Amino acid sequence: MELRISELARQRGMTIADIAKEIGISRVNLSNSINGNPTLSRLKEVAKVLNVEVSELFKPANLPQVSGYLEYRGEITKVESLDALKEFVNKIDSENIQQ
Repeated sequence: MELRISELARQRGMTIADIAKEIGISRVNLSNSINGNPTLSRLKEVAKVLNVEVSELFKPANLPQVSGYLEYRGEITKVESLDALKEFVNKIDSENIQQ
């Protein structure tokens, strides 16, 4: 099981220490918990602080991780999945075909 708590925290401008403070525990305690065998209640606390569903704390198995912003003709698009990237590329392809 691989968690993406650090990634989600960075996206929100937070650190593990910030999350721990919100929960009311030490950074070391939280780090040990999430790097070991976190309980469901601990994961729920972290998810609440990050404002996400518990399921979003987990990295999908064997799926490529894609995240970023792409700009095309002055329009910026946020891409957070392989499907969103494919959709972006298809949009560009369809626009180029129409020209």
